[in-house]
Amino acid sequence: MGANLLLPALLLAAASPSPSPGPARPGPVILFLVDNSASLPPLDPDEKRVAALEKMFTFLEGQPYRLILFGGRREIYVDDVSRYRNNGQWTDFYFAFEKARELIKEYPTGTEFRMILLTDALLDPGPGDWDDLGASKGGDLKAYVVEKTLDLIREIRLPLYVILVGEVPKEGLVPGDQEQSTGFVLDMVRAANGAKASPLAQSLSSFFRDDGILLKKFVFRVAPHEGLKRVEPVVRRIVAPSRPAVELQFLSYLVLPLSLFLALLLGILVRSFPGPGDVEVVEMSLGAPVHLAADRLHKLQNGGWGTSGLSLLGDAKGAAATLTYQTPSTDLTGAGLDTQALDAQTRRLLPSGLEEMRRALEEYSDTGSKEEKIYALNLDYMAKNFEAKEAERILSMPASERRKVPALDFLRAKANLLSNESLRRKLTEPRVQVVGYGRGSERKELQPGTLVRIGRYGFVVKDVSRGGRKAVRLVLYYDRVPSLFGLKTLLPGVFQRVFRLRRSSQRVVS
Repeated sequence: MGANLLLPALLLAAASPSPSPGPARPGPVILFLVDNSASLPPLDPDEKRVAALEKMFTFLEGQPYRLILFGGRREIYVDDVSRYRNNGQWTDFYFAFEKARELIKEYPTGTEFRMILLTDALLDPGPGDWDDLGASKGGDLKAYVVEKTLDLIREIRLPLYVILVGEVPKEGLVPGDQEQSTGFVLDMVRAANGAKASPLAQSLSSFFRDDGILLKKFVFRVAPHEGLKRVEPVVRRIVAPSRPAVELQFLSYLVLPLSLFLALLLGILVRSFPGPGDVEVVEMSLGAPVHLAADRLHKLQNGGWGTSGLSLLGDAKGAAATLTYQTPSTDLTGAGLDTQALDAQTRRLLPSGLEEMRRALEEYSDTGSKEEKIYALNLDYMAKNFEAKEAERILSMPASERRKVPALDFLRAKANLLSNESLRRKLTEPRVQVVGYGRGSERKELQPGTLVRIGRYGFVVKDVSRGGRKAVRLVLYYDRVPSLFGLKTLLPGVFQRVFRLRRSSQRVVS
């Protein structure tokens, strides 16, 4: 009889809750959140409930801890093992974590914590517990509780480990509630632990059977017949100090050899031209179309042959795109205008070219008559105050529609070009136009920064400049390069340059 009374007393003395921040040995404070609902199986088949719970605390070996028994909102008990009866009417994780948040505030800032949740994962919130907490009547209460619980866990931001007590569900025989609860557990550990609780990290930590700094296991399952024999190593693993041993093993056994092999393989796969950052230079003459093909066998300018990138074709048949460098078709002669009521000066200036018009106005201002000087001064004033958008609209209007525009307004818009360099270049200087063929074809003007697709490649126009062997050089910068598994897009440019071993990333299309 005396021995029977002594054992629980010793267990309780060895593992009493630690509300004070002074632990028996250094380490984090362990917050046990234990499901006290009626659905949870016994913690151990060979021990009474309270005795099993107290014995579990001895696995901490003096580590400070707190106990939260939970069911529904009004079924929360702190540091009272005698309340462990598994008779809770509801199972609501939110109020357990809310109580954990309250306990955390009792400790000094900087205290380390770890939360251990023992549960069967079957969520069953009490409807009356949420009447004053924003739950809508007639709505999906479980979904609402799940959302609120995950938000609270993210706010607490403490490591969370879950010990699932119960039978392992068999595929095809799992009730819907149990499937949803298992998913809820995974969502909880991800909300608390972030990327360290990803499926890949969990698989790796299980493989090495140890907790590291980054690779940690957060979900453990204990079948009812396994009891404390299974719980003990789980608890010891959770409370043990984090060590980088598992990461070092992973790095030594898998990562380094695999990385070297993959680096060599990836280098081979991305070595061929083109790649992101490579440049194609297209040389063009004024008015002569240039037909481009993609990924055809062609001779390279610096010798040898290539099968990828851009090449020239003699005609548009089989081309991926056609480029032309041509002057805009803007007519500045005033064709189509009503000129019957014009004065002599306006009649003279209207059909003249821009440079001829500039010289004529200078002549009016320098040596012209009084009327001509006034005319030049007035035209210059009106032209400079002419809205650029309106000038562009009038000058770009087809000749068939110009009778609606006063001839003097046309002349003023034309004179605006003498002082508006950007609009003059836009309306009078040659430009490169592209016409694509096939799926996703487009027609557009190419300027620095323009995105253009030719064949299966995406380009950014880097430069359009006069000179070279012909009238203009169009520099196309590879932006999108389809490749095996998208490697040429995904791999960093520095990596690709190291493995491609080419003297230049630029070539002239030939």
